[in-house]
Amino acid sequence: MNVIICRAPRFSMRRILRCPTCRTRRRMLVHDEVWYGTSTTCCHCGDHWQDGELYPRPARRGWRKEAAAKATAEWLAAGVYDKAAHEAWVRYQLGYDEADR
Repeated sequence: MNVIICRAPRFSMRRILRCPTCRTRRRMLVHDEVWYGTSTTCCHCGDHWQDGELYPRPARRGWRKEAAAKATAEWLAAGVYDKAAHEAWVRYQLGYDEADR
């Protein structure tokens, strides 16, 4: 049996939002995925949400620290939000062409 899993293209964004787990404002990594909505990861506790629903937590030691470190690294790499770049990315993902107007 062959299985092919493809991750949806995503646009990473930095946000400061209230984390439901930490119950305070935290750095949050937000991924916009055109066909699947947004996913959010707290850079402090490592919890992850997809469209407001908490993802299942792994049943292994150290997952929070690893998830938080990965989210923090991606948060730093995302850089300052560029609205024009985000809108261009969405248009490209949707196959929108200026000639279609």
